[in-house]
Amino acid sequence: MMKKISSLILAFCLMAVLAACSSTSENTTPETADDAAGNPAGIELTSQIEGVFKGFEGDNFVKIEHDGKVETYEIVDEVTGDLDKVKEGDAIAFSTKEVDGKTVLETLRLN
Repeated sequence: MMKKISSLILAFCLMAVLAACSSTSENTTPETADDAAGNPAGIELTSQIEGVFKGFEGDNFVKIEHDGKVETYEIVDEVTGDLDKVKEGDAIAFSTKEVDGKTVLETLRLN
């Protein structure tokens, strides 16, 4: 009789542990980059744009011609792509994002 009670208690404990583990893993969601930034509404991605690289303006700005006009974009974070290889007159594809109300360069790739 004692063996049956011990087996039932052990089985109950195992079920409790398994139930606790499964409910914890089901309710967790992975943290995204926007969550880590603390303000997901502060950053909005834009689409890829084709243009012509017109050069650097100081240390933190680039000039790019697209849609018939030259625009200047600030470099605020690590820009992915070919920023270290690009030369004036190169055909490029680039993307921007909105950070704190201003448009900044996000990616720049040679075409």
